[in-house]
Amino acid sequence: MSRRNPATLPSHDALSRLARNDPQTFETLRLELIENTIDDAPEPVQLRLRQLQFRIDGIRQRSRSPLGATVKIQALMWESFLTMNDGLQAFSPQPRRPSLSQPLNTLKSAAPPCAQVIEITKGQRKTAHENRS
Repeated sequence: MSRRNPATLPSHDALSRLARNDPQTFETLRLELIENTIDDAPEPVQLRLRQLQFRIDGIRQRSRSPLGATVKIQALMWESFLTMNDGLQAFSPQPRRPSLSQPLNTLKSAAPPCAQVIEITKGQRKTAHENRS
């Protein structure tokens, strides 16, 4: 693991111009920054970061558009976040909250659902205005 001074990331506008005007140089810079970031990470996590980058690169190659790739990569990020959140919730002393990754129809409610049924016959309907008077 080499500890070098982290490269200064160009501004968003500069990167945008570079991607528009010189895509090959942009791609070279992108790969170099990714590689430097992985190399600067602690050695025990470098393999996992390389595996993750491999997945991201695969998503980018298979996507029909940059926006499609972004949406799929964002979904990957949320999946990872929700998995981590579920793991953290398992150790929480607080009552477990419903997980966003759990389908709503499988959530167990603490209290059984209940409601008071009010019978309304045809002649009894009142408008909201009549109810206030």
